Amino acid sequence: MKKWMMLILVFTLLSSSLVDSHGEDFAKKEDHYIKLCSSSLTLSHKKTCQSFNDYLKKKNATLAKSISSQESDLKKTKSNLKSIAKKINTLEDKIVKLENEIHYIESSITKLQTQINHKNTLIGKRLYAMQSVYNSDSYITYVFTAKTLPDIFSRVASLTQLTSYEEDLEEEIQGHQKELKTQRASLTSTQAALTLKKAEAKKLQARAVKLKAKQELALSKAKDNKDKLTAAQASINASLEAMISSDTTSTVNYTGGVGEGSETGKKIASTALTKLGARYWWTKTGPDYFDCSGFVYWVHNKAGISVPRMTAAGYSKAGLPVSAASLSAGDIITFTYGSGVSHVGIYLGNGKFVHASGKGSGTVGQDPNQCVKVSSLSGRWLSYVYNYRRLY
Repeated sequence: MKKWMMLILVFTLLSSSLVDSHGEDFAKKEDHYIKLCSSSLTLSHKKTCQSFNDYLKKKNATLAKSISSQESDLKKTKSNLKSIAKKINTLEDKIVKLENEIHYIESSITKLQTQINHKNTLIGKRLYAMQSVYNSDSYITYVFTAKTLPDIFSRVASLTQLTSYEEDLEEEIQGHQKELKTQRASLTSTQAALTLKKAEAKKLQARAVKLKAKQELALSKAKDNKDKLTAAQASINASLEAMISSDTTSTVNYTGGVGEGSETGKKIASTALTKLGARYWWTKTGPDYFDCSGFVYWVHNKAGISVPRMTAAGYSKAGLPVSAASLSAGDIITFTYGSGVSHVGIYLGNGKFVHASGKGSGTVGQDPNQCVKVSSLSGRWLSYVYNYRRLY
């Protein structure tokens, strides 16, 4: 319960805090801004859509954490259900075993009762027979035909011992029967306790099943929402990138040469110009196809400057920082116009830079307009600048 409350609090704080600098409350108008920023953008909407894109990025990150937490909770619930089901099966096995033992004892008690009834019948018959003997001359004849006095006493004792033996045997059987009844009572009591535990486990199982269904529904909704926002973010990134690629000041027919800079910087800039017109291909690093960061990687290494293959965001942190006033040929420029740092180019001097311009992962060399070109570092391009770096 505490975890759910914390998640609700996080979403509340996120919704209340993600309002852009223009005072727009994105949380209440997500569909509106998705539609606005996924269409053909104008410069007037650029900052708002960039802010909305940042909002989507933060919300998606929060959703990802929430989904991970919900998946963990669901996993625990499923594990708990398995444990409960196993416990119920164990209890059912014990109950069945006790039932079999109780049936066996009841059957034994019935058999013992039959033996007691049989012994009682035999004793009754013998007593009746003895009584008949006592009331007739044959008894006297049996006793006194003995030849000695000890034999007479023995014959009288044998008749008495006969009934005493039967009575002792019946008492023994009744004692065993009483013991079995005590065992039956104990087994019945244990069975009742196990049945109660089984009923309690069934209740826990029912609650866990309901919780599982609730968690699965919440998780499904969270995933659907994240998928929707991820798709929207990709669409907005594409719109922002399309804004860049449609810049009419860009050209592959550049004759302006390289501006001021160090010999190394000029070499980097001159090497970059040798690839004007080479088509954009996502993830490619040359020599015929490039993406923006792959182009920076190839140019530097071709010019003798060993740099690792990185993303635009990675290059925004590499090398040494350069101020706008100190910018010279061969320095790199990183841009942010989508989600984070998403583009990089090489400065030529005289307010120009060269870059592999494309629409991202959807461009794989099929568009001749998406290629290595020269653009002016002004207008919207200047507004997209994130920072300047020197990699040598």
